[in-house]
Amino acid sequence: MVGLEPGDRCVNTFILTLMELPGVGARTVQKILEDKRLIVESTEVLDGEFALALNVGAVNKALAYDPIDSPDANAERADAIWMEAEGVADMIVERANDCGASILNPYMSAYPRRLLLNKRYPPILFCRGDAAVLNAEKAVAIIGTREPTDFGKRMGTRLAEVLAADEYVIVSGLALGCDTVGHEGALLAEGKTIAVLPTPIDAPVYPSQNQGLADRIVGGGGALVSEYAPGAMLHDKQLVSNLVARDEWQPGLSDGVIAIETSVAGGTNHAMKHAQGTNTPIAVFDYSSRMGEDFYADERFGGNVKYLKDGAFPIFEASTIEDFKIAMESYRQRNFRGASGGTALGRDSQLNLFG
Repeated sequence: MVGLEPGDRCVNTFILTLMELPGVGARTVQKILEDKRLIVESTEVLDGEFALALNVGAVNKALAYDPIDSPDANAERADAIWMEAEGVADMIVERANDCGASILNPYMSAYPRRLLLNKRYPPILFCRGDAAVLNAEKAVAIIGTREPTDFGKRMGTRLAEVLAADEYVIVSGLALGCDTVGHEGALLAEGKTIAVLPTPIDAPVYPSQNQGLADRIVGGGGALVSEYAPGAMLHDKQLVSNLVARDEWQPGLSDGVIAIETSVAGGTNHAMKHAQGTNTPIAVFDYSSRMGEDFYADERFGGNVKYLKDGAFPIFEASTIEDFKIAMESYRQRNFRGASGGTALGRDSQLNLFG
């Protein structure tokens, strides 16, 4: 677990309490953390009266602020509501401790720096395993359909092995199919991998078939990460929206995104579109040299074809991996210039990817 400073604990509880207030969502909390950072970090007691003094509409409403009431009456009412929400926040912290999960907020150096490049990011994260991998020097997402071809499975596994052997952390979403291929390939190379979960950090993983894989990811020095509080109960509709959010955080944790196989309507498109919107390099497998025109006509690869037309890097030969690694290095240099790590990648060590 990540070692916490006293201020980290205070801010974590403050964020969790805000998130428990009715009508206060992640975007409101993110804006508070960005706009009010100096006062949040410099204030020792983050209570209801403090929250009310921030003068944020959604928070004021949740704390039953009444402009015609006296300041003392408003503060008393706000503190009562706040204390109830804070009690829930304290239980969340306790559950996180019980399952060995670290709690990370955006003010902490352990929070994934790549996520902060996004316009929207989780105001709180829960992590099981080694949180240091969230800020690894090199990270790449490997994603795709839940029903890849046998050839795609072999290609994806080997790709993940090669990248993990080159010290890339492999990021994916623990889904069946291509996600599993990415995680398993990394583990075969004794590399590190991150699974972004659509469920609370202490809940059985989704899908349940990958519980063993999740345990091996943690045991292998990787991490499971979730924005959902331990103990939270999810309904079917929430899970669907969580899956979409998960698909956004995968590229958000990475220097590039590789789709093994995807149709034009697959869920993989959520991640690919998010990557395009943040100028994160994207690549897809290009089977045209093997399949000819059949590749372009096969609906199973419709997404691959679409993104190739949009300018995605084609991946098949070993040299194409090198091209994409150079693009990912450029992305790192562009966004984290002067940060530790990030040496330039060259072509002096061509990889034998599939031979």
